Amino acid sequence: MNFKFLLILAGILVFGLGNAWNTYAAPPSSGCALLTPAQIQKVLEQPFDAPKDDPLIPPFGDKWGSHCTYTTQRGGDHPMVVDFFVYVTASAAEAKQWFDMGTAVSKAKSKPAIGDSAYTDPADGTVHVLKGKVLYWIAIDPGNEKREKDLAESVAAGI
Repeated sequence: MNFKFLLILAGILVFGLGNAWNTYAAPPSSGCALLTPAQIQKVLEQPFDAPKDDPLIPPFGDKWGSHCTYTTQRGGDHPMVVDFFVYVTASAAEAKQWFDMGTAVSKAKSKPAIGDSAYTDPADGTVHVLKGKVLYWIAIDPGNEKREKDLAESVAAGI
């Protein structure tokens, strides 16, 4: 992950820690179900393993997120990795508020037509999407902005 992404995530975590301390219970069910290995295989044209699911601390309020890491089944020396970060918030208004904060911090210029709103982070090419009360972003290593957009569209179509 790049430095700017980590800086944005750290800022969100700092602001959310006050609320998070009171809600440090087990996270709810995974958001990884929103992006399946079959969807990834269709877009990237190779099979992927089931995701490794790590919880994301609630940045504001009490909604946990999921960091889902998918790896190609044909690992080799440099396997392809898809990172999918997702939060399902309490309401569309809350999701939009979080999304707007991320948009402001990233100074996004590219705004693809995905979900209700989307932007591509100019620092790393990751695609960030708002769809209803769901916020998510996708990063592929090695990077491929077009395929990230294709995956983001696939997720939005299923929400």
